[in-house]
Amino acid sequence: MTYIAIIFAVLAILDIYPARVSRNFIFRSKQDTMEDRAVLFASTLSGIGEMTEESSRRVYEAIDFGAERSLRVVVVDDEFYSVYDNSTSENTEGKLVLLTDLRAAMDGNDTVFCEYQDGVITSRAAAPIMVEGEIVGAVYLYEVDDELGGLLYDMQSNLVRISVIVCVGVIIISLLLSRLLTRRIAELLKVIRRMQDGKYGLHAKVNGTDELSELAAEFNTMSDRLKKSEEMRRRFVSDASHELKTPLASVRILVDSILGSEDMPPEMIREFIEGIGEETDRLTRLTESLLNVSRLDAKRPKIGAVDVGGVVQRVTRNLNPLAAGENISIELSLDEKCIIDANADDVYQIVFNLMENAVKYNHPNGEVHVFLYGKEEQVTLIVADTGVGIPEAEVDRVFERFYRVDKARSREAGGSGLGLAIVKTAVEQFGGSIEVESTLGEGTRITVVFPAAGRRAKG
Repeated sequence: MTYIAIIFAVLAILDIYPARVSRNFIFRSKQDTMEDRAVLFASTLSGIGEMTEESSRRVYEAIDFGAERSLRVVVVDDEFYSVYDNSTSENTEGKLVLLTDLRAAMDGNDTVFCEYQDGVITSRAAAPIMVEGEIVGAVYLYEVDDELGGLLYDMQSNLVRISVIVCVGVIIISLLLSRLLTRRIAELLKVIRRMQDGKYGLHAKVNGTDELSELAAEFNTMSDRLKKSEEMRRRFVSDASHELKTPLASVRILVDSILGSEDMPPEMIREFIEGIGEETDRLTRLTESLLNVSRLDAKRPKIGAVDVGGVVQRVTRNLNPLAAGENISIELSLDEKCIIDANADDVYQIVFNLMENAVKYNHPNGEVHVFLYGKEEQVTLIVADTGVGIPEAEVDRVFERFYRVDKARSREAGGSGLGLAIVKTAVEQFGGSIEVESTLGEGTRITVVFPAAGRRAKG
């Protein structure tokens, strides 16, 4: 409707402007001609010095007004009595002629006027006749021009007809385009309403290469992401429920065993209670991991300058007792001033999870190598081990929540299957990236790349 209104306004301007310009041009031409004729006639009579019917006719014929059959000439004396009138149908000779234009001429003013109505241009002019400085009469000219008026009328009519045709065409085309556009929008809205009912992954079929098609393509991409997110959410809830249920079931069994036996030896009771404690610790670790996942998903942490080298050294001190128990050596190769914009607690979590996994899933007498260096606008952290490794087919899945490569060993080591998922979420939150390279039975190498301080993308 806005486009139609604009087009109508433009057409109206195109109708009015040419017609007005043409009319004004014709009016100026007519006024100049009529004024010149009136002044010429009056000047000629002034030169003769007399105002009679005969002298006026001679002037009329001398000026060659005879060719202008539509031009009426009236000459009046100083008392407004007609001396000469070339009209044969409404001759005013000898009669009193009181016209506004003649009154103005008697006051010494030249007057001229044009008007257009019903395809006819009417023009009139008057000029005083002066003899020896005194006004002795006036000349009045009147013309009706239906030829130029008809030309102007035809031009206006043609403009109106063309405008009507264009308007009808615009309305028809606009309705067709509007129907086409609304149909495509309706298709998009239909899919959106179905998605409101939880049916993710639907695609809107909007053909074309315009902005609406691009919008539909972006919507389809968003729909796929929502479907994937929903699947991950459901799997996460299912896995979390299962992971929580297993230690709880173990605790329940141990408690029931203790309560159901009246003569259980104290040694067995102690063993069962230690089992309850182990399952409780496992629940605690799992709950903490779930809270970390929720925290990273829910909000952005406070950002500040973090020295990654210092974090690596602190993690190494905390893991040395665990590594010493398996006779695993931790070797560090750290550059100085590897500063990133991040949250110190989350960076500690990233480094700790990576190095703890490298220790836990290593062979006895194995090695863990940690490299940290800054290059150009990046800070790179590499944690490599000589451990059990990961099968090639499962490398891409290690960042999935609750996924374990070796489920039996993971449970034995106290793993929840959330460590690398937490690491990946935190790394990406700080604008970094993470990659895994592994060979089964030989070891794993994890590379984390962070933007250097001041280089992290905003938003």
